[in-house]
Amino acid sequence: MQASSSTSSNHTADTTSGGVMQLNVSGYVMAFPSAVLLRDGLQDTCLAVLLHRFGDWMHKDADGTIFIDADPLYFIWLAEKLTRLKHGWVDEIEIFDEGPHITFYHDILFATSPIDIDGQPGAMLKRFMAMMGAFIKSSIKGGSGGKEVLSVTVDGRTVATTDATLADFDTLNDRFTKYGGAPIVDVSAHHIDLIVDFARRCRLSPDGAVVPPPTCADEDELLRVSDMYGVLEAMYPNILANDAVQMLLGMTGKKEPNRTCLYKSALHGHLYESLMQRVTGRSGLLFVIKCDETNTIAAFVDAQLYLPSDPTPELHFWCPVSLFSVSGAFEEGITKIELPQAEQYVVVAGTHRALKALFGWTPLGMLSIAGGRLWMGRELRGSTADLHRCRQWVEKEELPADRKFLAKTITSEDASLCGAEDYYFTAERLEVFQVWSAVPPDPILSAAGLRALVDATGMTHATPQLLYKAERDGWEHDAMLKNVGVATDLLLLLKDLSGPIIACHIEGGLTPPPNPTRVAKSSCAVSLFSVSCAFEGDGITKIEPLNDEQSVWVAGTRGAVKNVMCEPAGKVCIGEMIHKAPGRLWLGFAAADLRRCAQWLLKDCLPAGKNYIGTIDNQSRASLASDIRFTLADLEIYTLQPSAGECRRLDDDLEQPVTAFEGGRGGRQARMRVFWRSVRGALRCGSSCTQD
Repeated sequence: MQASSSTSSNHTADTTSGGVMQLNVSGYVMAFPSAVLLRDGLQDTCLAVLLHRFGDWMHKDADGTIFIDADPLYFIWLAEKLTRLKHGWVDEIEIFDEGPHITFYHDILFATSPIDIDGQPGAMLKRFMAMMGAFIKSSIKGGSGGKEVLSVTVDGRTVATTDATLADFDTLNDRFTKYGGAPIVDVSAHHIDLIVDFARRCRLSPDGAVVPPPTCADEDELLRVSDMYGVLEAMYPNILANDAVQMLLGMTGKKEPNRTCLYKSALHGHLYESLMQRVTGRSGLLFVIKCDETNTIAAFVDAQLYLPSDPTPELHFWCPVSLFSVSGAFEEGITKIELPQAEQYVVVAGTHRALKALFGWTPLGMLSIAGGRLWMGRELRGSTADLHRCRQWVEKEELPADRKFLAKTITSEDASLCGAEDYYFTAERLEVFQVWSAVPPDPILSAAGLRALVDATGMTHATPQLLYKAERDGWEHDAMLKNVGVATDLLLLLKDLSGPIIACHIEGGLTPPPNPTRVAKSSCAVSLFSVSCAFEGDGITKIEPLNDEQSVWVAGTRGAVKNVMCEPAGKVCIGEMIHKAPGRLWLGFAAADLRRCAQWLLKDCLPAGKNYIGTIDNQSRASLASDIRFTLADLEIYTLQPSAGECRRLDDDLEQPVTAFEGGRGGRQARMRVFWRSVRGALRCGSSCTQD
C-alpha cells in the first residue's frame, strides 16, 4: 500500500497533549516532548519530519501508540535534552561523552531532512524514504521497517522490535515469534536489550559498514547470551568469507573437514595467554591472520598444542604444518606454500617465558610456526605478549613456480606473504579454528597387510586387537598409556609422514612407572620390521635381533627417558642405553608428544640379502624411516592375542620347570615361560626398574 504524499500531522495531534507525544521505543513507552522539534533549527531534522508528518506511516503498538524501532536509551537522553532546551536551560543539543550508540542514532535522526515539515514533498520524497524508510512500515512504498512489531517479556518488562530487525538472526527471531508468548527467564533484560539493539544497528547501518559490538560490565555473560541467540558471529565476523574458508579447509588435507572457531583477537583480546587458554587441548588448528586490508595469511598446524606444566620452559610439537597466502601475495588467490618436513614443527612458550634463540639468551617471541617462518608475539626488539606483533618470511625458492608472486621480497633469499617490506608487521586481526575430519582416519595397513605383518612376527595364529591409534585417540603420551594399559605382546606400527612404514614387535608391554616423574625399564624380546620404502622391492623385511632381549624404557606422564648423555630425550625408548648399542627406536623424541620419533640401527645390522635404499650417516647408522629423526603421520599399537589353543599351551608351559634356554623353538618356549612368569609377578607386586 502506498499512502498519500500529503500526509500531515493529523495523527500526531491525536497522540500529543501539551506538546508531549506518547512514543513506544522498542517496548519502552514514554512521554516525548515532540513539540520542541518544531522550533527553528530542529524542525528540519529527519526525526521532526518523521514524527510530525509521517506518523501514520509508522508502526503502532496494540494501544495505537507510535512505535519506533530504536534504542530507548537514546530517546531517554534526547527527551532530557529537549526538556532542557524547552525551559531555556541550554541553547542547543550537544553530544559530549555519551558514547557511540547515542552518536549512532543521533546522526541518523538529526540529519537534515530533504523534505520541509509543512511543504509538499514532491521529488524529495524518494530521498527522504532512503534516509528514514527503516522507521516506516514495509507496506508503504519505500518503507523497510518490517510488517509487524514483535515483543518478549524479560524481567517483567517488554522488549520489542520489528520483524525486519530480526530477519537475519534466525535463533533470535524464533525467540520473538515461535516462543514469544513465554517470558525469558535465563538472561537479564539488559543483555537482551543489547543484542536486539546490535541487530537493529546492523539493519540501520549502510551495507558493508562495521557495526561495533555491544559492551557491558559482565562481558562474559553478554558473550554467552549473544552466542545462545545466534548473534555472536555477526558481532565478531570472521576474517574470511565462508567460500574462502571452505577452500582453505579443503587444502588442509582433512577429509570432509568440519570447523569451529576457538579464538578471535577482536573478541578475546590479543594476548598470548588468552589464546592458549582457548586452544589448549584442541587439535588441528587453523590460524588466520589479517595483516592489512590487502594481505591475509593462514597456517594449519595438525597438532594438539598445550602449555608446558612449568610456565618457564617451552614445548616442541612436530606435526604437519602448512602456510598459505589467502590474499594479496599471489595473483591466483589462495596459495599453499610447500614446506620441508624438517621445518614442520611448532614451538610454544610458557606463559612466563618467551622462546629464545638457539644457543642464545635473547627472548624472541611466544609462538613459532614452521621453523620461524611465522612468529606471533615477536617484534624487532624481542618478545611481547601481544600476538598482533608478528614476524613472517618464506624462502624465495619455496614460492610455487606456477603462481605469479605480487608481494614484496625482503632480501635476495627471503620474501614476505604479508605485504611488508621487512620481516615484521602488526596484524589487524587473528583467528584460530579447530579443524577435524568428519570421517574416521584410515588404517595404516589393509587387513591383508596387517595379517602379513602379524605372521612375520611368528605368531601366525594370533589376532591383532587395536588398542591405540594416534590420529583417533590423540598424540599425547598419557593417551597412549591409558589405551595400551597393561597389555603385552604389542605390535607398534609407525607411518612416516614421508611414506615409509616401520613396525616393532615387543613381547612385553609399555607399562609406565607408578611415579609419573620417573621411568620404568623392562627387558623382553623385540623385533623390528621394515614394512615399506627402506628396501628395494615389495614385502616386509625383518631385522634380525642381535640379542635375545632388549630394554624397553617408558617414561611416566611427567617424566622423560634419558639418553646415553643422561639428558631427557623422549617418552619411550626401545634399545640398550649404551654408546655401542646396535640400534634404538624413540617415540616422542625431543618433543611434547609422541609424533616426533627417532630410529636407527648400525649398517652391519641390515639384512645381507636385501638392497637398502635409504641413507647411511657418517656414524654408519641407517634408518628404516625417511631419516633418523622423522615425524609420524599415524601410530597404531595392537596387542597380539593368541588363539584359544595357543593360550592352553602357554598355560601348560607355565607349570613346567625351566632348566635351560635350549635353541630353536624350545628355546623360544622357555623364554616365553620366563616372560609370562615375570609378567605375572610384575602384575602382582607392581614393581619395575626405574630411571631417576
